[in-house]
Amino acid sequence: MAKDFGAGWCGGCAGILVGHPFDTVKVRVQTQVVGTQSRYHGVFHCFYKTYKMEGVRGLYKGMLSPLVFSAGVNATVFGVSNNMNRVLSAHSASFQRTGQLPLFYHFVSGCTAGALQSIISGPSELIKTRMQLDGQGSRGRTHAQYRSPLHCSQEIYAKSGIRGLLRGTLATCGRDAPGFGFYFLTYEGCCRFLSPGPAPTWVLLTAGGIAGMAAWLFTYPFDVVKSRLQAQSSYTGIVDCFRKSYREGGPRVFTKGLSTAMVRAFPVNAVTFYAVEVFMLLFDASSKLKLAPSHSEPVPTPTVSR
Repeated sequence: MAKDFGAGWCGGCAGILVGHPFDTVKVRVQTQVVGTQSRYHGVFHCFYKTYKMEGVRGLYKGMLSPLVFSAGVNATVFGVSNNMNRVLSAHSASFQRTGQLPLFYHFVSGCTAGALQSIISGPSELIKTRMQLDGQGSRGRTHAQYRSPLHCSQEIYAKSGIRGLLRGTLATCGRDAPGFGFYFLTYEGCCRFLSPGPAPTWVLLTAGGIAGMAAWLFTYPFDVVKSRLQAQSSYTGIVDCFRKSYREGGPRVFTKGLSTAMVRAFPVNAVTFYAVEVFMLLFDASSKLKLAPSHSEPVPTPTVSR
């Protein structure tokens, strides 16, 4: 269990460091007003304008929140999913025959993990979104409302209490439960298709990237609703946000920023899954190394400390 949760933490941190600039652009494009008042004309214009006006720091705004919470979020996702797989494999006749869990079971495990981690990721996403939108178009902190993620959370709590910090958590669950289901189903399916035996590095990277893209493709409209709900207080709930957003921009409003999400999804999730797999291999190798002296004759080489 420690291996699963540690691997999730390691993979999550690696993915965030690679993909946060893309996420900032995605959120800003998603939440802007549609029409003549639009600040950005598209994804590339948003990226260029953010970098020009705010520098690299602007692209990494709000990263501390997901980076801190990634330990809990990704540890929960991979820990719950892997433990669910173990439980399901004990009751799967197909697993007893072939040694492989049916792909649908990976979907179920992913959905369960996604729903549970939304309890942590909902508030984290709220703080990240508010920080990413704070002080747009200005360098430094001169026009920024929030000094840090902690200050942001304190301000939200002071104005709206616990309910304010949980704003958008249900929408996050609606996005992440099926999203992680497709995530793990696609990853496992790609690994089996590309390499029936032990998967080489390129397979892990490719399967991880495709899994991330598939998850976003199936759940992106819910992500738009979540971002808008957390960015603005004018919406009373998920349904109200959906209706007003549709009235404002039609069906296209639910695909705003999708290209950024898809471009971001491949490298981020390729790195995430690769980091998870490498961590597990290193953890297993370390465990075997530590156990070796008790199962073999003493050797003159230095032993690994326990």
